[in-house]
Amino acid sequence: MRLALALSLSLSLTVTAACRPPAPRCPPGAPAAATPAAIEPAAPTSPLTAERRAWWEAIRAAKAPPAGTAAATLLPELEALLTATDPTVRDGLGYEILAAWLQQPAILDDDAARGLRDRLVARTAGPIVAGDAVFARSFAALVLSVVAAREVAHPAWTAAELDAQIAAAVSYAGRETDLRGYTGAAGWAHAAAHTADWVKFLARHPALTRDQATRLLGAITALAARAHGARFSHGEDERLAAAVRAVARRDLLDDAALDAWLATIVAPLASGWPDPFDPLVYTTQRNARDLLVSCFVALSFDDSPGAARALARLTAAMKA
Repeated sequence: MRLALALSLSLSLTVTAACRPPAPRCPPGAPAAATPAAIEPAAPTSPLTAERRAWWEAIRAAKAPPAGTAAATLLPELEALLTATDPTVRDGLGYEILAAWLQQPAILDDDAARGLRDRLVARTAGPIVAGDAVFARSFAALVLSVVAAREVAHPAWTAAELDAQIAAAVSYAGRETDLRGYTGAAGWAHAAAHTADWVKFLARHPALTRDQATRLLGAITALAARAHGARFSHGEDERLAAAVRAVARRDLLDDAALDAWLATIVAPLASGWPDPFDPLVYTTQRNARDLLVSCFVALSFDDSPGAARALARLTAAMKA
């Protein structure tokens, strides 16, 4: 009953928050957590000269590489732009150009997309270094969400490739510790939201199995119910809920599997108010609660059989 009351109040607060002014712009495909004290805000830096920036801006406007230039030959520089602390370079050039090209197989063929995919996965699998390094990891995850969306539209992966991508997303979700949202002058880090996008599109793959669906929900647990200490306050809960909805729509999981997953999300709340007060426990509880509320809203507007099943189990958990 105490859990149901807390969730009811949360839903009211969520509706109220929708009337507030929008947050600063987030990269397309992504919709802010307080900056951890140990991480100094990055000062924007650009790896581009003014001339080179203008060249890339012209390419972005044209939505295609220069005539006679193979897009694949430009990938190394674009991948480097994803690490910039200047959001006009990282988001506005690196991400936007890669996202546009990935949606056009005539520009980036499957071999080039596979190479890009594997290099970006390697970034998410590298050491978790504090500070500016988060941009390389987080924007790798964001671009990987576009890679996955391309694959859903034009399936070309083997079963082993799909499984490797799911394993990579689950691993990154469980490892990332720099989970800041909007960082100030350096723009959006937003690793949790970007990873949620990656999970969402992987969940839409037509060859997804029951085991893979279960593992993708585990990635959401790792972000929302792991005691990582970051308080999600920049829309991460809605992006995570969208990923849950994508998994639920596949209707691959029975009631027992959904109940088992929900139990992992409810667990931090079931422990009750931390006394004496523990900021880590409290932060984990709030993230878990916010996800449950956002999942309730997202699933309520979906009439697919899988979403209806998940909503019924979620409602039962909220009333427990």
